[in-house]
This record gives sequence, structure tokens and C-alpha cells, in this order.
Amino acid sequence: MTARRTFAIYALAINGMMVVLAGCTGPVILRDPKTGKTVQCGPEDTEQSAEVAYQHERDSIEQYQRQGYIRVSH
Repeated sequence: MTARRTFAIYALAINGMMVVLAGCTGPVILRDPKTGKTVQCGPEDTEQSAEVAYQHERDSIEQYQRQGYIRVSH
């Protein structure tokens, strides 16, 4: 195996791990500026894959933002 190919394999592996870990940064907290109510969005323990968990979290965040909530943490 050439050094270039080995590097490419390692680079792909590291990028893959970074994508997975980026989804594991913890819950996102959103606040309704009118009422002060806060909600927490994050992956469920029952999610089947990192991709499904990430999409679920994104959908949840977008739903609350459409209702006027603002993100206070990531």
C-alpha cells in the first residue's frame, strides 16, 4: 500500500469520526423570548444510527424555531 493511499484511508476515517462526534455534542436548548419557556432538543437513546439521530435533532430544532424559539446553547 502506498503512503498516499494510506493517508487517504486515515483521512476518510478521521472525517467520518468527526461527523459522528459532531452529532454527540449534547442537547440544544431553545428559549421562547415571549414566555421564557425553554425546551431541549437532542438525539433520542432509541435512534437507530447517527444519521437518524442528527436528522431528528435538526427537525426538532427547526420546528421550535418556526414557533419563535431562539437557540441559547448548542
